[in-house]
Amino acid sequence: AMDETYWVCCFSINQHSSICGGFGPPPPEGTPERLRWEAMRRDTATGCEVPVCDCCQPKHFNDDFLECELNKCDDLMNMLATSVEDFAQVVVCDESFDLLYNGWCVAELIEARFFDIPQSIQVHSAGAVARHYSRLVTYDAVECNCSRPEDKELILARIPDIVEFNGHVKMLVLGEKAPQPSSDRGVLSRLWRGR
Repeated sequence: AMDETYWVCCFSINQHSSICGGFGPPPPEGTPERLRWEAMRRDTATGCEVPVCDCCQPKHFNDDFLECELNKCDDLMNMLATSVEDFAQVVVCDESFDLLYNGWCVAELIEARFFDIPQSIQVHSAGAVARHYSRLVTYDAVECNCSRPEDKELILARIPDIVEFNGHVKMLVLGEKAPQPSSDRGVLSRLWRGR
């Protein structure tokens, strides 16, 4: 089980009221988005297409604002920040840092930043950081992925300054002046100092 990835939604969004019936519209043929979409539709072990749910639960997306559960991240983060003393966000990142490119995970990072919620990112290992260093130092939230293009637009519209936000995410993972070991923030500086 150590080589399997599990998604845990601590906010308990009812997937049956939104995305269980499909994978979103297919992106244009021959694009990187189409390759990701095709991969998302297939079982990683067998390569077979994953069956979609055929439940009769009514689906509610962002265009149905009140009934949709997908668009409440900012309200929930604000409520937690204002009502839970010492509330903080701890993000546990997968070994290849794909979480940083999941649109809804980016949305939670954005909202925590917006509401000044203390944030930290826990990584798999220093080796994982080293293997993906070039991807991390060039991180750009604009490259995040969502099943629906309108979700990505909604998420990115919440970032007032994309350059500042990208720098913030890099600082959370690598430290303010990574890879300089004198910095006391970021996973690399802690690992180099034996913490």
